[in-house]
Amino acid sequence: MSTKLYWPDNLPAPAWPFEEESENTSITSKFEDGSMQSRSKFTRSRRKWTLTWNAIPRKDYLRLMDFVVHKAKFSANSFMWTDPDSIDIAYDYMNPDEELVEVRITNVEKWSNKALSYWSGKIELTEV
Repeated sequence: MSTKLYWPDNLPAPAWPFEEESENTSITSKFEDGSMQSRSKFTRSRRKWTLTWNAIPRKDYLRLMDFVVHKAKFSANSFMWTDPDSIDIAYDYMNPDEELVEVRITNVEKWSNKALSYWSGKIELTEV
């Protein structure tokens, strides 16, 4: 029996602002007379987040990449991730507004070493 995988809590938070996008679940057909017909093609919309890190220390970069490559295995395994925008530091734990989402990694952009031992890059997460 497998256990749920969670985003590591010892990683630095992504840079602000980060991007969130909702999947368009409609399909539209246009006709010769200019009219259109639309309908839903999926039952639910999935959200996508693009997280950016700017100049994080090498040790944090290696921890992040270890999670991406060896635990999440890029898109192979989904995991539980807490939307950083929903975290309220006034709560010690059990924040009722904290949003825990099951996601998978759908894109890892090229990371670059902008300064000695500091890395910058982006990772895209998509709701399962």
